[in-house]
Amino acid sequence: MDVRAWLQELGLETYAEVFADNDIDGATLPALTAEDLKDIGVASVGHRRKLLEAIAVLASGETEAETAPAPSGEQRQVTVLFADLAGFTRLSDELGAEPTHALLNRYFETVDAIVEGYGGSIDKHMGDNVMAVFGAPVAHSDDPERALRAALDIHRAMAELSEEFGRDLRAHIGIASGQVVASGTGSDAHREYTVTGSSVNLASRLQDKAKGGETLISQAVQRAVTDAVESAPMGAIEVKGFAEPVPVWRLEGLRGDVAAARHGPFVGRRAERRQFGALIEACLETGNGQTILARGEAGIGKTRLVEEFAALAAASGFACHKGLVLDFGVGKGQDAVRALVRSLLGLAGGGNKAARAAAADRAVAAGWLEADARVFLNDLLDLPQPLELRTLYDAMDNATRNGGKQAAVADLVRGASAAQPILVAVEDIHWADALTLAHLAGIASAVADCPAVLVMTSRVEGDPLDRAWRASLRGSPLTTMDLQPLRAAEAEELAGGFVETGSTFVRDCIARAEGNPLFLEQLLRNAEEGALTEVPGSIQSLVLARMDRLEPRDKQALQAASVIGQRFAPDTLRALLEDAAYDCTALVAQYLVRPEGSDYLFAHALIQEGVYSSLLQARKRELHRRAADWFADHDPALYAEHLDRAEDPGAPGAYLAAARGQAAAYHYERALAAVERGLVLAKDASDRCALTCFHGELLHDRGDISASMEAY
Repeated sequence: MDVRAWLQELGLETYAEVFADNDIDGATLPALTAEDLKDIGVASVGHRRKLLEAIAVLASGETEAETAPAPSGEQRQVTVLFADLAGFTRLSDELGAEPTHALLNRYFETVDAIVEGYGGSIDKHMGDNVMAVFGAPVAHSDDPERALRAALDIHRAMAELSEEFGRDLRAHIGIASGQVVASGTGSDAHREYTVTGSSVNLASRLQDKAKGGETLISQAVQRAVTDAVESAPMGAIEVKGFAEPVPVWRLEGLRGDVAAARHGPFVGRRAERRQFGALIEACLETGNGQTILARGEAGIGKTRLVEEFAALAAASGFACHKGLVLDFGVGKGQDAVRALVRSLLGLAGGGNKAARAAAADRAVAAGWLEADARVFLNDLLDLPQPLELRTLYDAMDNATRNGGKQAAVADLVRGASAAQPILVAVEDIHWADALTLAHLAGIASAVADCPAVLVMTSRVEGDPLDRAWRASLRGSPLTTMDLQPLRAAEAEELAGGFVETGSTFVRDCIARAEGNPLFLEQLLRNAEEGALTEVPGSIQSLVLARMDRLEPRDKQALQAASVIGQRFAPDTLRALLEDAAYDCTALVAQYLVRPEGSDYLFAHALIQEGVYSSLLQARKRELHRRAADWFADHDPALYAEHLDRAEDPGAPGAYLAAARGQAAAYHYERALAAVERGLVLAKDASDRCALTCFHGELLHDRGDISASMEAY
């Protein structure tokens, strides 16, 4: 088969050269795995999923329509973007049908590519309007920010389209976030995957209100990205379809240094800070550095710790250079390695072509690189190769080119550190491809012999620094810091940066966050007293982003487990799945659940809550009904509770039976709680009579005679 043509059909022709360089043909294509795709440089999770789905179709020999049904319905936290051309009706009258058709095609191509580049999906085109969704069918932890970045890029792209068509073309955009139902909708003849909910309507209305070249965002979006973007309050405006005026903000742009935006006070991590302080002190004394890996679950505070490390290093005279590994939207020159190269060469903001060329000249003149390495530096700086170097570069094989670039980056680290001690920080290496990891190994080896420190961050579940990578360091020192949840006193100190501590509300937030700083911050920012039972959208997005990376069967298992509760037994889960052979290996490997004796426990209570909240009510009822059937012969109390959540009319009678069992064991408080819940649910007179009589009996046996008489 023609692999290039196949990639073009998928809209992923950008990977054609990568596939060719790695000798992937029609015979090897069906055997590719997610790890293979990551190793060759397919960094985007969305693109890997799209490729794997298409590869599965090839392997089965069936059509995509036959083998790839739309995902089942879910409750999801999404960000919806609507964008259309300002003044399109007038414009189409002036241009005529054929030029208008050409303009629309170019507009849709441009907007669709930008949206998909940021990990979003195109829901539909309506006239000149594009509806895009971030968070379904694949979620990311930062979907609102992705949508805003896409909006800014769309506005910039309009300038190029204006020049192409000789018209002043502008888009007006509306963006809103919230809970939606994401599912396949339609008839037997035609079904499509889409989202429905009030946030869809709000985004559409905000787009109507926006002027040409303007983006209006909802309060939920502004709250989610408040530290990352600049926005201007527009006040509360009347929006069709909404009973009350809606607070709206106008998007102004991204903040210059998002990483520097503070999210409350830095607390805890005293041992890590002391350890880092000792490392940089030793680096200054000996002229030898080392590598640090800060590792932990999402939201545990890795980025904040790196900021603290950078501040400590700067105070000791270090120059700090940062790179970020992204799983989406990596523009030219913006990948972690190229960003580091530009920073090491003093190119603020990346630099234009002339500035990059001058910086390369200075690096060679200063002896940081040999003259022969200029060809590799040109590539790293996205500079055109002179004719004589281009011929040489074209003659090299891919391994030689990559090896030369890795050596050049390591030499730049040595050269820069000779002028001033340096800290090199690279975040989120769990997204890193094989080439980036090879560069990091080269930097780690280099810092061992010069006054430089390399700091990397990774999630535990995606840590790519395996035994082979560590062996490639050839003995260069590597310190791993596994970040643990905050202690209770530290969590209270963090909460004090947002609200007055001591209230029941704050204590509940601290207990619910279980030491995760991000979870605690989001609970404090989003929850209102008395509404703590809901999972903030930002947390649900983070949980869904992890869940969406699972295989379909494991995702179903995680959802079923969330119905059982934070702790669940394998046999119960298998009963709900109707799969006697299922095991939780994949869920444990992704750090979503952990073994607890013979049972399993969700890694964090908010993970269980986030997964549970993604289920539609009908699916919840179905799974609770199955759980009730399982517990009918095992645990009368859980049988009653699951019937309750399944909204089954037998729940009151089950609570009565559970109460009798608890009373027989002299557990009167539990028995009373079961009876009282049964009375809340009971609609049938015979149920109410039986529950009320037993309520009186319990009160009598507990010695509360007057209350017992009142009940009777």
